[in-house]
Amino acid sequence: MNRNAGKFPFVVEPFSEDFTGCLSWRFLGNQLLRCASLHAGAHGFGFDEMQRSRHVWVLSRLVVELDDMPRTGERYTIETWVSKVYRQFTDRFFSVTGDEGRVYGYAYSVWALIDMDSREPADLAALSQGGALFAVDGRGIPIKGPGRIRVKSDDSVRSLSACYSDLDINGHVNSIRYIEMVLDLFPREYYERGGVKRIETAYCTEAYLGDRLHIYKEEKAGGIVVAEIRKESGDVVARCEVTFRNPDES
Repeated sequence: MNRNAGKFPFVVEPFSEDFTGCLSWRFLGNQLLRCASLHAGAHGFGFDEMQRSRHVWVLSRLVVELDDMPRTGERYTIETWVSKVYRQFTDRFFSVTGDEGRVYGYAYSVWALIDMDSREPADLAALSQGGALFAVDGRGIPIKGPGRIRVKSDDSVRSLSACYSDLDINGHVNSIRYIEMVLDLFPREYYERGGVKRIETAYCTEAYLGDRLHIYKEEKAGGIVVAEIRKESGDVVARCEVTFRNPDES
């Protein structure tokens, strides 16, 4: 392991699974974000350090692609590292592995550091002399990175209001909650016959307590579904592309 990568062990405990007995996407998604925060903190760029300098990390893109999910009682490890530091964004990768070298899958994320007063992206090139030093250049992951997600539908399939349980410490809807909102659109059979292989999410703007959110979706070939979450004003909050696994692959 490169010294600039972080490894974090977990076990699938009761109440962290979904109804199929696999680790839920909610738990996995939040653990990925937690590992990112812990790793950044170990290098001086964590939540507490950024709060003191009036900055906050904002997730811009998240891709998670898994061949399988850990099941109840199984141990797994999330490893994370920064791949690149650009002027306004940084790429962070993840691997999810189990015992005896088993590989469950990978994740690709893109982050921006936002000035809490100006709401403008910070210049990472200026701030991260240390950040650049802990990047693991040249270590990639074997999944496709973020692409462009398009949703043309104007027919809402579900509407809801952001409430208390949706919010994170910054006071806006948690990034993983948007993924859950989209996954809740599908019937039980979708998860019984193979489940989700890949989720790609693009985060566009923030939603707050009481915001009315409308979800639009389109089904495409190859088990792919695209969805868009919009505010009452029409502003796009998030776009999501979900690829369901063929039952023969599970």
